[in-house]
Amino acid sequence: MSTPKQAAKTRSVRPEAEALEGRRLLSMTVSGQDVDGDTFTIRLVGPGDLRVVKQNDSTGNPASLSSASLINEITVAGTNPQSSRLVARVNKAPTGDGKVFFANLTQLSSRSLTAGNGNGLQSVDMPNFYLGDTDPATASVQGTPKASIRIPDGVNTFRFGGADTTAFFGTTNSQRLNQNNTSDLFVIALGEPVSGGVRVIANSFVSDAQAAVTTGTTPGSPTQDGIQLVVQGRLNYFQANTIQGNSSLPSGRFSNSGGTLVQSVPDVAGLTGQIGFVKIGGDATNFSVQTNDRISDFFIGGETNNIFLLTPGGSRNLQFGKGMDNVSVLTHNIQTVSANRGATNSSISANREAGLLRFGGDVQGTTVESGVNQDLLSAFNNQSDPTTSNAQSGGGMTVQIAGNVVDSVFAASVEPFNGVFGSANDLNLPHGNVVAKVEGTISNANATPDSPNQAFYANDVNVTRGPVIPPNVAETPFTPTSTVKLPGIGKQVNGQPVIRI
Repeated sequence: MSTPKQAAKTRSVRPEAEALEGRRLLSMTVSGQDVDGDTFTIRLVGPGDLRVVKQNDSTGNPASLSSASLINEITVAGTNPQSSRLVARVNKAPTGDGKVFFANLTQLSSRSLTAGNGNGLQSVDMPNFYLGDTDPATASVQGTPKASIRIPDGVNTFRFGGADTTAFFGTTNSQRLNQNNTSDLFVIALGEPVSGGVRVIANSFVSDAQAAVTTGTTPGSPTQDGIQLVVQGRLNYFQANTIQGNSSLPSGRFSNSGGTLVQSVPDVAGLTGQIGFVKIGGDATNFSVQTNDRISDFFIGGETNNIFLLTPGGSRNLQFGKGMDNVSVLTHNIQTVSANRGATNSSISANREAGLLRFGGDVQGTTVESGVNQDLLSAFNNQSDPTTSNAQSGGGMTVQIAGNVVDSVFAASVEPFNGVFGSANDLNLPHGNVVAKVEGTISNANATPDSPNQAFYANDVNVTRGPVIPPNVAETPFTPTSTVKLPGIGKQVNGQPVIRI
């Protein structure tokens, strides 16, 4: 290492410019007030620029930031995908609800001059900001989003309050059901970041549905509000405390059919979509998760109602803290399924092995089939149920049930006669096998009338009776969680991120 005197002597012989140390750009900050008195601060840390526009006032022009009004659009541009962070905070007023609603969040798509990669963001961190309809006077147009978040160049970590289609903004300055008898659509589209996958963390997603309206003698169809979260490339992590919906009016399974939909899709270069971990801490209703490839872990800690999972590439671990009720799974294969309180009115259909299935209570009105020939990739691309589901060789499963089996079927590589298992005319294909242990009784008089005391079907079936240890899946209320580090946000302590600004 040269001394300062030697370095000075060298410069005098061969003059050259000295490199300057790196500089962090100053933050762009916007402050304002919400419609119910809450105040907010939105800050863009690092390169880029920020614009916040309120909803129009009585003159048709955007209201001032300090007025008691709602946010129409938040726009960022010129960001750096490795250092730009959008950070927003809410100060709750005595008359406020501590939530700030916005109708649009947009990152202007651009290209890097050096690497040719999209100029996205490292993170968006706005935990008390919710996507909502801030202009309910405007009528919904079928297929046109009423509210949207679009970050086409990607973001590593996206943390916000969530989305709520039921929020209504009127003169009462309060939240009530937005019963407009239209299918409102919210879209959250996140592109693929420069490096790594996407992480999405939210408090709640709330959708609603309205009953059908009869015009004269012509019955109508129910209207379904929908929230669609679509991620290009890999979705590393998706977490929400609750997924709320109208349980009396179940949504469809696929896009444009209402409820909350989370999708991981291929990027423009064809890189496959994958999902790492989907974690719902509490209850989930009208919730669909789809990928054109596979999912590693799927967890719901509370009650389930109308849940759909589509994974053409397979699934690893599916866990249900308070039972597997009204759940439908279409997948290539499964490693494990664990449900603390059994299963009710659910179905699992796997092309190959169904793995180890453990139920901590009764299994009622449920069908599990492995060794089923399904074109799941076409189902994903067409957003429709598989057109064929014939049996094929290679199915198998291990089942443990700490309760009774009522009108339920577990089949491996079996083609039932006329769609009903238990007949002497069933086709049992080679290599299908089921190993099962049941603690309670089997009563299948309705599901398999020809075999009322049988629930397991395969070329090779081994069923034993005896005590079964229930699974121990975490369920609400939870104990404090371990520390988790999120790119651009920092660490989570007991589930609450420690923010560094």
